[in-house]
Amino acid sequence: MTKRFLTGGLCLAAALMAAPSARAMDAISVAADSCAGCHGTDGRSLGTMPAFHEKKPAELKQILREYKSGKREATIMDRIVKGYSEAQLDAMVDYYTAKK
Repeated sequence: MTKRFLTGGLCLAAALMAAPSARAMDAISVAADSCAGCHGTDGRSLGTMPAFHEKKPAELKQILREYKSGKREATIMDRIVKGYSEAQLDAMVDYYTAKK
């Protein structure tokens, strides 16, 4: 009986330890997937918005920082990126570049 509780307890502990990172990744994937509305699925824009699927992660991160600081002019991206921390923006770039 004690062995069953121990095994169940270990499984529960492992699940609880994994849950926060799964929720964090889910939040990043939801935020990153919202980019597809303008920039296309996987960053492959079919319209007038720039595609970013061929850019390197460091370049994308720099572009987003430039929008956030106001160094790069934009019609809407400068306002969008201000709603995210630099860590969140980096995580979104990493999410997209990992999908390649």
